[in-house]
Amino acid sequence: MGTYQRDGRWMVFFHDENGKRRDKAFGRGDDAEKMAETFDFAVKQAKKDGWKVSIDEITMETCNSSTNKIVAFCPKIQADTDKVAVSFEQLCDAYIDELKVSGCSPKHIHNLSVIIKNCYYAHMDKDKNSEEFDYLVDIKPFLMALYDPSPATGKPRSQTTINRYGDYLDAIFNYGIKTGMITKNPVKGRTKPKEKPRAVQLTVADIEKIMAVAQEHVKWAIEVCFNLGTRSGESELLALKWENVKFDKSEVLIYGRKTKEYRVVPVTNGFLKKLEEMRAKAQTDCIIEYRGKPITNLRKGFRNACKKAGITYPVRLYDLRHLFATTMLANGADLAAVSKLMGHSRVTMTADVYYQYLQGEKERAVSLLPVLKTA
Repeated sequence: MGTYQRDGRWMVFFHDENGKRRDKAFGRGDDAEKMAETFDFAVKQAKKDGWKVSIDEITMETCNSSTNKIVAFCPKIQADTDKVAVSFEQLCDAYIDELKVSGCSPKHIHNLSVIIKNCYYAHMDKDKNSEEFDYLVDIKPFLMALYDPSPATGKPRSQTTINRYGDYLDAIFNYGIKTGMITKNPVKGRTKPKEKPRAVQLTVADIEKIMAVAQEHVKWAIEVCFNLGTRSGESELLALKWENVKFDKSEVLIYGRKTKEYRVVPVTNGFLKKLEEMRAKAQTDCIIEYRGKPITNLRKGFRNACKKAGITYPVRLYDLRHLFATTMLANGADLAAVSKLMGHSRVTMTADVYYQYLQGEKERAVSLLPVLKTA
């Protein structure tokens, strides 16, 4: 459930008392927005109360009543501003609903929902008015609690995980501001600690060892990932379709879930020929498949291949994306071009993330300085 805009009109999508998905329009303008927020709140409240009030009653009270009657119908509407007092739980629900309609992967939505339920609600009052959240009272104690061992694993969380949990929380409150549900973001007081870069040890030689013992679909996934620099998993690698391959132009279109746009990655003649061979044998419209079916996870197959290949250091399929970038940069590729191939929004992001992995680049740069002549 949640409010959204379509062609300037304020809309609410929800599931009625029979579980049927429905969308309702409220028109354009500030009054329409208030009615949509009121209706959305009332439906959620009715669902919590076991549908003691029907959708028809909610519609009648929301759309046909005066402001005073609406306030009486939904007590949490502040009479002085006609604005719904949104609880933290309602804000989180609205954000999850927004992710669903904006095309985020089901896996990401599920993972974030689990974090919200098991982590955020465990340390913050889900029934508290989101507008009343304070950095020192609500956010800082939560962030400090993250440094305790995880109840699920019994191990301390990494700084990367802690920062990510804080980023998700920041995004939820920013969404509330964007949609007018709240006016401030209490997470803005956070100082984000710097993360220790993860040491990526994977080499081209070790990739070849892994491919030599990997299952055919895993071997092919490795080859695709290394040649295209895709993000591993459902977001990019496993989402690739044959329709994304432009054989006549020797390029592949990759849709970035983060950037919400396609990027063009040219391919070599050798890899293009391999794509043509695999397309002839494909049984689905997915580039990566297994026994005639699309794949949703490669972690186990990749992990088993690494074990068989005798790789003892930590390695992830995502490390192929790192190797894609660092190999090109080490061989003199233009930084801006590599940044475009990676799908980064800024060149500085590419430099900050990947230049640290290049050995001898500072020395090579210094060696280009001319020798000053002295008298």
